[in-house]
Formats: sequence, structure tokens, C-alpha cells
Amino acid sequence: MNEKELARQPFTFNRMYRPHKAREDTILFPALRTVVSPKEFDVMGDEFEEREHRMFGEKGYESIVEKIAGYEKKLGIHELAKFTPAI
Repeated sequence: MNEKELARQPFTFNRMYRPHKAREDTILFPALRTVVSPKEFDVMGDEFEEREHRMFGEKGYESIVEKIAGYEKKLGIHELAKFTPAI
């Protein structure tokens, strides 16, 4: 994969992720809260966080964000203002 193709990947991901996240926020998570107790929901959150730390290290998600920021900088796509339409 060349740099141009790699730089396009975040846009492709966003195209997929936006409707996915919208369904999570409007359908899945509200429905989940109707079938599990608040305590069970908190336990699930703790379990997900524990798994995140096992997979990604002590800093978890934050370490991945730092890595991605480094890749974006190398690819020259780190300045969002360049890609954000003026209003």
C-alpha cells in the first residue's frame, strides 16, 4: 500500500463508522440499558476497560491515539483545518 492509499484509509473507515456509531448510540446502547441493571452495566464497562489495558498496555486507548497521531503527522494529514470545510 502506498502513502496515498494509506492516507485514504481514515476516510474509508469514517464512511463505515458513522452509521455504525449512530446505530450504537440510538438503538443498541439504549436497548442494552433496558435489559441490564445499572450495576451490570458498570461491571461491563470495567471489564471492557480491563480488556483494553490487556490488549493495548497500561495507557490503553490513549496509547493507540498517540500512535495514530504520529502516523497522521508522517502522512501530512494531522492538521484537520486543511480538511475541514469553511463555514
